[in-house]
Amino acid sequence: MKKYLLIILTAIVTLTSCSDWFDVTSNSEIREKDHYSTETGFQQSLIGCYIGMADDALYGKTLSWHALEILAHQFTLVNETSSTQVEHQLQSYLYKGVYINTIIEDIWAKSYNVIVNTNEALKNIDEKRDIFDDTNYHVIKGELLAIRAYIHLDLLRLYGYGNWANRSTQLNDKLTIPYVTTVSKDITPQATGAETLTYIQNDLKEAADLLREYDPITKKHGEDFYAGINTEGFYKNRTLRLNYYAVKALQARAYLWEGSQESKAKALEAAEEVISFIDKGGFNSKTLNTYVNLLKAGEINASNTSLANEQLFALSVPQLTDKLASYILPNYQDQNVQAMYLQKDAALDLYENISTDVRFTQLLTQSNSATTAGYTPLKVYQSSSLSEYNKDKLSLIRLPEVYYIASECCASATIPNTTKALKYLNTIRQNRGIYNDLENLEPIDILTEIGKEYHKEFLSEGIMFYYYKRTNATTIPNFSKDMSDTEYLLPYPDFELQSGRVQ
Repeated sequence: MKKYLLIILTAIVTLTSCSDWFDVTSNSEIREKDHYSTETGFQQSLIGCYIGMADDALYGKTLSWHALEILAHQFTLVNETSSTQVEHQLQSYLYKGVYINTIIEDIWAKSYNVIVNTNEALKNIDEKRDIFDDTNYHVIKGELLAIRAYIHLDLLRLYGYGNWANRSTQLNDKLTIPYVTTVSKDITPQATGAETLTYIQNDLKEAADLLREYDPITKKHGEDFYAGINTEGFYKNRTLRLNYYAVKALQARAYLWEGSQESKAKALEAAEEVISFIDKGGFNSKTLNTYVNLLKAGEINASNTSLANEQLFALSVPQLTDKLASYILPNYQDQNVQAMYLQKDAALDLYENISTDVRFTQLLTQSNSATTAGYTPLKVYQSSSLSEYNKDKLSLIRLPEVYYIASECCASATIPNTTKALKYLNTIRQNRGIYNDLENLEPIDILTEIGKEYHKEFLSEGIMFYYYKRTNATTIPNFSKDMSDTEYLLPYPDFELQSGRVQ
């Protein structure tokens, strides 16, 4: 990890989502003192962090629709050929293979690079408090803290153990990733799993406290309140940023990962705050180009297959069509050996209500090839039919996950509340066109149904590998061996092990 930081701003970082306010010059280095002398400098640093997250090594590819989906065996296995070595090593969990080893090292290095950039901005923001409008200060600092927590949580979920609900000793005693909060020449020591999760929740609590009264999405103030400070569009596209409700959803995700009854109660509280927000109408603003609501089955069609309205947090990824070109291929042919698709029988088995479930009827497309009949997912495919609001967006937190978290917490509580658990689960099923509600199920059966819903809902979103790991699934689709820590635990990069880290 770098022991110092130069703020890097290059011409390629202009994104559609922020091009109306973020005008970047070709200067390669900006002195820290000058850069952080204005609110604009902090805004640029914040957007630069999101741009870093959209890198192919992170959420632009590896940690969204590609590597994590292959690790979870979401699609038909690829053949071992010279052109699919990466995918073959991923699906075989050959973590020391030359191709996959590079991916593992890049995830680590580029994640901490974004973290260092957040820390650099956080180091300066309180020192320059007097230059800020009150709203800008609270929103920028809140989002920076949330970014730091988001990335550390995923590093923990990848390079740390899963199933911590049943591993309290390891959680408290075993060292895992370093939680980096400073920009320093000193190496940050590793923390235990319990310590890391505490750091994550501390950052998220502070982020939520900062955002609660100032984020437009909370509707504490009318849109005219932001007019004077939104002249360059900084407060547009709130779901392309870690807004207040995305932070609450992230709190729920992190508490559920820890898995104790105490943490599940907190996860439920955070999830229900998001659900209450949706029950009250969500957020719809043409002025701020921000829309958050749970789509009904009849509203899901070719114009919105990315389900952007349901995204609490997403990233705008330029040239997404080019990135997907070899992988998400409607009407793929047999020679497209990297194509990510479901074989016909697998798709029919997964989607039990195939005549009404829009995840089958609208979000998959069957190949017209004479020799193949599989189904390609359309969640990230950049069809020409997509509305502008749905283009070039990759979801990182979407509303159904919040409902599933709430349902799981209710069903697995010491005293289960199966009525609420089924209510939350049936809400998503109904909005996907499954109108025969689940009723009178035992808690263990509800948990089984939740797992099935995760699998149906999150194709191409990088969710299922974490779900399997957290729940200690010993078997997963399209893999003949039993899953264990060997498959679930990504190894630390060699350069970290050589510097004295332990795993």
